[in-house]
Amino acid sequence: MTSGEFRHSSATLTYLATPNRARVLAAKAVAAALAGAIIGVMAGIVSTGIGLIFVAGKGDHVSLGAAALVGHVAGAGLGAALLAALGVGIGSLIRSQLAGVIGVFVWCMVIESVVGETVTSIRPYLPYPAASTLGGAKLGAAAFGPGYSESGQLPLEFLAAAFLVADIAAALSILATRITVRHDIT
Repeated sequence: MTSGEFRHSSATLTYLATPNRARVLAAKAVAAALAGAIIGVMAGIVSTGIGLIFVAGKGDHVSLGAAALVGHVAGAGLGAALLAALGVGIGSLIRSQLAGVIGVFVWCMVIESVVGETVTSIRPYLPYPAASTLGGAKLGAAAFGPGYSESGQLPLEFLAAAFLVADIAAALSILATRITVRHDIT
Protein backbone atom coordinates (compact mmCIF):
# COMPACT_ATOMS: atom_id res chain seq x y z
CA MET A 1 0.00 0.00 0.00
CA THR A 2 2.88 2.37 0.56
CA SER A 3 5.92 1.07 -1.27
CA GLY A 4 3.79 0.48 -4.39
CA GLU A 5 2.99 4.16 -4.54
CA PHE A 6 6.67 5.03 -4.47
CA ARG A 7 7.38 2.41 -7.14
CA HIS A 8 4.68 3.72 -9.48
CA SER A 9 5.31 7.39 -8.61
CA SER A 10 1.75 7.94 -7.44
CA ALA A 11 2.88 8.96 -3.93
CA THR A 12 3.39 12.50 -5.17
CA LEU A 13 -0.25 12.74 -6.23
CA THR A 14 -1.43 11.22 -2.97
CA TYR A 15 0.51 13.70 -0.88
CA LEU A 16 -0.54 16.61 -3.08
CA ALA A 17 -4.19 15.67 -2.59
CA THR A 18 -3.69 15.13 1.17
CA PRO A 19 -0.61 17.02 2.39
CA ASN A 20 -0.94 15.66 5.93
CA ARG A 21 1.34 12.62 5.56
CA ALA A 22 0.52 11.27 9.00
CA ARG A 23 -3.15 11.19 8.04
CA VAL A 24 -2.34 9.38 4.78
CA LEU A 25 -0.29 6.72 6.58
CA ALA A 26 -2.98 6.31 9.25
CA ALA A 27 -5.64 5.83 6.57
CA LYS A 28 -3.45 3.30 4.78
CA ALA A 29 -2.81 1.44 8.04
CA VAL A 30 -6.55 1.24 8.73
CA ALA A 31 -7.28 0.07 5.17
CA ALA A 32 -4.50 -2.51 5.35
CA ALA A 33 -5.74 -3.72 8.73
CA LEU A 34 -9.27 -4.18 7.37
CA ALA A 35 -7.99 -6.08 4.33
CA GLY A 36 -5.67 -8.13 6.54
CA ALA A 37 -8.53 -8.98 8.91
CA ILE A 38 -10.69 -10.20 6.03
CA ILE A 39 -7.88 -12.29 4.58
CA GLY A 40 -6.91 -13.63 8.02
CA VAL A 41 -10.47 -14.65 8.88
CA MET A 42 -10.95 -16.27 5.48
CA ALA A 43 -7.65 -18.16 5.86
CA GLY A 44 -8.68 -19.23 9.36
CA ILE A 45 -12.03 -20.51 8.11
CA VAL A 46 -10.49 -22.41 5.20
CA SER A 47 -7.70 -23.97 7.26
CA THR A 48 -10.08 -24.90 10.08
CA GLY A 49 -12.49 -26.45 7.60
CA ILE A 50 -9.73 -28.46 5.92
CA GLY A 51 -8.39 -29.57 9.29
CA LEU A 52 -11.85 -30.69 10.41
CA ILE A 53 -12.32 -32.62 7.16
CA PHE A 54 -9.06 -34.49 7.72
CA VAL A 55 -9.91 -35.21 11.35
CA ALA A 56 -13.38 -36.47 10.41
CA GLY A 57 -11.91 -38.53 7.56
CA LYS A 58 -9.75 -40.43 10.02
CA GLY A 59 -12.62 -40.85 12.46
CA ASP A 60 -10.83 -38.91 15.19
CA HIS A 61 -12.53 -36.69 17.75
CA VAL A 62 -12.02 -32.91 17.81
CA SER A 63 -11.09 -31.90 21.34
CA LEU A 64 -11.70 -28.18 20.77
CA GLY A 65 -15.17 -26.77 21.13
CA ALA A 66 -16.84 -24.43 18.66
CA ALA A 67 -16.04 -21.39 20.81
CA ALA A 68 -12.31 -22.20 20.77
CA LEU A 69 -12.33 -22.73 17.01
CA VAL A 70 -14.13 -19.43 16.44
CA GLY A 71 -11.67 -17.75 18.81
CA HIS A 72 -8.71 -19.09 16.83
CA VAL A 73 -10.23 -17.92 13.54
CA ALA A 74 -10.91 -14.47 15.02
CA GLY A 75 -7.38 -14.41 16.43
CA ALA A 76 -5.98 -15.24 13.00
CA GLY A 77 -7.95 -12.29 11.62
CA LEU A 78 -6.62 -9.99 14.33
CA GLY A 79 -3.05 -11.17 13.82
CA ALA A 80 -3.29 -10.64 10.06
CA ALA A 81 -4.81 -7.18 10.59
CA LEU A 82 -2.01 -6.13 12.93
CA LEU A 83 0.71 -7.49 10.66
CA ALA A 84 -0.88 -5.70 7.68
CA ALA A 85 -0.82 -2.41 9.57
CA LEU A 86 2.80 -3.10 10.50
CA GLY A 87 3.50 -3.66 6.80
CA VAL A 88 2.29 -0.16 5.96
CA GLY A 89 4.96 1.29 8.24
CA ILE A 90 7.63 -0.99 6.82
CA GLY A 91 6.63 -0.16 3.24
CA SER A 92 6.80 3.54 3.95
CA LEU A 93 10.22 3.22 5.56
CA ILE A 94 11.82 0.99 2.93
CA ARG A 95 9.92 2.26 -0.18
CA SER A 96 11.19 -0.61 -2.35
CA GLN A 97 8.67 -3.43 -2.72
CA LEU A 98 11.30 -6.06 -3.43
CA ALA A 99 13.53 -4.98 -0.55
CA GLY A 100 10.49 -4.81 1.76
CA VAL A 101 9.28 -8.31 0.90
CA ILE A 102 12.75 -9.80 1.16
CA GLY A 103 13.37 -7.92 4.41
CA VAL A 104 10.13 -9.17 5.98
CA PHE A 105 10.85 -12.77 4.98
CA VAL A 106 14.42 -12.59 6.26
CA TRP A 107 13.17 -11.04 9.51
CA CYS A 108 10.41 -13.61 10.09
CA MET A 109 12.13 -16.73 8.83
CA VAL A 110 15.77 -16.14 9.72
CA ILE A 111 16.33 -13.41 12.29
CA GLU A 112 13.40 -14.27 14.56
CA SER A 113 14.24 -17.98 14.34
CA VAL A 114 17.89 -17.45 15.22
CA VAL A 115 17.20 -14.86 17.93
CA GLY A 116 14.33 -16.97 19.33
CA GLU A 117 16.60 -20.00 19.51
CA THR A 118 19.58 -18.13 20.90
CA VAL A 119 17.73 -16.10 23.52
CA THR A 120 14.67 -18.24 24.17
CA SER A 121 13.32 -15.95 26.87
CA ILE A 122 12.49 -13.25 24.30
CA ARG A 123 10.85 -15.58 21.74
CA PRO A 124 7.27 -14.78 22.88
CA TYR A 125 8.00 -11.06 22.52
CA LEU A 126 9.06 -11.19 18.87
CA PRO A 127 6.40 -9.83 16.46
CA TYR A 128 5.78 -12.90 14.28
CA PRO A 129 5.48 -15.47 17.12
CA ALA A 130 3.26 -13.04 19.04
CA ALA A 131 0.99 -12.55 16.02
CA SER A 132 0.87 -16.27 15.22
CA THR A 133 -0.14 -17.16 18.77
CA LEU A 134 -3.22 -14.94 18.34
CA GLY A 135 -4.52 -17.60 15.97
CA GLY A 136 -3.91 -20.36 18.50
CA ALA A 137 -0.53 -21.58 17.22
CA LYS A 138 1.79 -23.02 19.84
CA LEU A 139 4.92 -20.99 20.43
CA GLY A 140 7.48 -22.07 17.86
CA ALA A 141 4.95 -23.97 15.74
CA ALA A 142 4.66 -21.16 13.19
CA ALA A 143 8.40 -20.50 12.89
CA PHE A 144 11.07 -22.02 10.70
CA GLY A 145 14.71 -22.71 11.31
CA PRO A 146 16.39 -23.71 14.55
CA GLY A 147 14.12 -24.50 17.43
CA TYR A 148 10.88 -24.33 15.46
CA SER A 149 9.51 -27.45 17.10
CA GLU A 150 10.23 -26.45 20.69
CA SER A 151 6.97 -25.89 22.49
CA GLY A 152 8.01 -25.98 26.14
CA GLN A 153 7.78 -22.22 26.46
CA LEU A 154 4.50 -20.44 27.07
CA PRO A 155 3.30 -17.82 24.59
CA LEU A 156 2.07 -14.40 25.61
CA GLU A 157 -1.52 -14.08 26.69
CA PHE A 158 -3.91 -13.10 23.89
CA LEU A 159 -4.29 -9.43 24.86
CA ALA A 160 -0.60 -9.03 25.62
CA ALA A 161 0.35 -10.45 22.21
CA ALA A 162 -2.22 -8.24 20.48
CA PHE A 163 -0.98 -5.12 22.27
CA LEU A 164 2.65 -6.02 21.55
CA VAL A 165 2.10 -6.34 17.80
CA ALA A 166 -0.13 -3.23 17.78
CA ASP A 167 2.54 -1.26 19.64
CA ILE A 168 5.24 -2.38 17.21
CA ALA A 169 3.01 -1.40 14.28
CA ALA A 170 2.30 1.99 15.89
CA ALA A 171 5.99 2.62 16.59
CA LEU A 172 6.96 1.79 13.01
CA SER A 173 4.14 3.97 11.70
CA ILE A 174 5.24 6.91 13.85
CA LEU A 175 8.82 6.45 12.69
CA ALA A 176 7.65 6.19 9.07
CA THR A 177 5.55 9.34 9.48
CA ARG A 178 8.48 11.32 10.85
CA ILE A 179 10.82 10.11 8.12
CA THR A 180 8.24 10.57 5.35
CA VAL A 181 7.52 14.14 6.43
CA ARG A 182 11.22 15.04 6.15
CA HIS A 183 11.91 13.38 2.80
CA ASP A 184 11.08 14.63 -0.62
CA ILE A 185 8.79 12.17 -2.39
CA THR A 186 9.34 13.30 -5.96
